Amino acid sequence: MSDSKEIDDELEANDNVFSRPNRCLMPELPLEQDVSAIEIQQAMEQFPRIFTESYPSSGPALYLGPLDEAMDQSIFSSNEPRPLSIYLHRTETAATHCFCKNVLCNEFIINYLAENYIVWAWDCSKDANYQRLLWMLLQYIGSSAAAMVAAIPLDKFPVLVCLLSTQRHVILDSTTSPDEIYIRLIEIRKDFHNPSEEIICDGSQRLSICSNEDWYPGSSQLALVEQESDKFRNIANYFSNSSYQLIRVEQINNKKWLTKYQKQKEFICNRIGHNGSERILFHGCLRETSQDI
Repeated sequence: MSDSKEIDDELEANDNVFSRPNRCLMPELPLEQDVSAIEIQQAMEQFPRIFTESYPSSGPALYLGPLDEAMDQSIFSSNEPRPLSIYLHRTETAATHCFCKNVLCNEFIINYLAENYIVWAWDCSKDANYQRLLWMLLQYIGSSAAAMVAAIPLDKFPVLVCLLSTQRHVILDSTTSPDEIYIRLIEIRKDFHNPSEEIICDGSQRLSICSNEDWYPGSSQLALVEQESDKFRNIANYFSNSSYQLIRVEQINNKKWLTKYQKQKEFICNRIGHNGSERILFHGCLRETSQDI
């Protein structure tokens, strides 16, 4: 499928089946304009409708809500966590039509995705939509996810990005055969783990808390709380201690991290029988040391 002649032959033989290269699956959504959530929702609903008109199958069942909600329903789901598969479409590339027909219209792949993944799709054919995608990735998942997608050459689209967590991903592209993609999807599902904190027992039956790198947010998601603000003063009073002075507070602007933190806090508070777990577990440091952190 990676051979250019094979792709050209496939396109020529099925010219009446495939959508034209200039037919986008979503309208343009300029990042500099004030686009409402309803407009984005309508654009996403157009994606499967045009896909069905252009290809021999309706393709995978898509989650048509915002990206952050797709995260909530997949890797951050408390009921049934599963990987999030993000399909990034681009009509200008030669491999797009073959990928849509041979991979996204493959019955086995469609059924497996429906049972084991949440699938979210975005059309990057318009540069404005591509920029909006990067902005959404940065806002809802983190800088590493945005950088990962930005590093993919546009002529390598379409791609299927499988997220196992905010830091772990696998990219499947048009150079991979449908059979190989099906096998990789199974392997990825087996490797998936819930990125929220897990409680384990060691050999002595002592409970320990296992955290992982996914807990650390990117710098783009940190906002400095001004020292003269009421928020800073309230936090300083909450953590007041005769031995320490609070000199800097950063707020994490990512509700995913907040959700994970609140769940972990609830567990610790129940475990120690105290609602002020942040204050009890707070560790201060010398001013000289804080300047080096």
